Amino acid sequence: MYEKGKYRHTYTSTASDITPLYRVTPNALLMYFQDSFARMMTVHHFAAFDIVKQHRMWVITEVQLDIQPAVTFWSEEFTVELWVSELTSLRIYCDFRIVRKDNGQLIASGTSQWNILNLDTKRLETTEFLAGKLTVVPELMTGSHKKIRFPKAQGVDMQMEHRATRLDLDFNFHVSNRSYVSIALLTMPDEVLSSQSLTSVTVHWLHETYLDETLTCRMSRLDDGRYLHMLTNTEGVVVCELMSSWQALPETREVSEVLNRDL
Repeated sequence: MYEKGKYRHTYTSTASDITPLYRVTPNALLMYFQDSFARMMTVHHFAAFDIVKQHRMWVITEVQLDIQPAVTFWSEEFTVELWVSELTSLRIYCDFRIVRKDNGQLIASGTSQWNILNLDTKRLETTEFLAGKLTVVPELMTGSHKKIRFPKAQGVDMQMEHRATRLDLDFNFHVSNRSYVSIALLTMPDEVLSSQSLTSVTVHWLHETYLDETLTCRMSRLDDGRYLHMLTNTEGVVVCELMSSWQALPETREVSEVLNRDL
């Protein structure tokens, strides 16, 4: 549904979307945002199944996601609001908010960068064929679209390897962009996971990987308290880089309050 340049779609949370602290998982936040993006493009006839006929493919290359300490239970409804805030010759910038439907409480917000890939040449295409057909609302831009430069790691605090399985793949037979995020966050120390919650994630997706390829993820703690996660393939090429921020956990509600919630 469109209203004042924004596209909105409402979802119902499932059990797998919720952490033990009753927060929506980063994987679910990205999934619902990208599903809404696909639905919005379907309205304009620019969905993946539309442009593949023209030998084109959508590629998400960057996302910045801020996560609020909003409690969300199983079976609650939340709404994704998104809009195209800038259209350049090569990039589509889409900003978004995810809010609880019952009271409008902000769950997460962010911005993302998309490109169009030519499947024949494997090169980026211009957005000229989208101009004048997408609703662009620059006044709703949530922040600067200047590319974030990741700092250089001074050392490695944790390293792990992951061999891509079928569970990691998307419908293009590539490792899904959300899988990279899940793999990267596996390197977080247990002492952080038990005492802190994720507040922001910035991701750059750089190269494709495929079934049975081995990814090496190196995590480094930065001087400002953030964490840098670098995923490389067997040739040492960085395929994805991620920066995460965490904060002390709030108090957790009693489980009985959750179980007694009216449905």
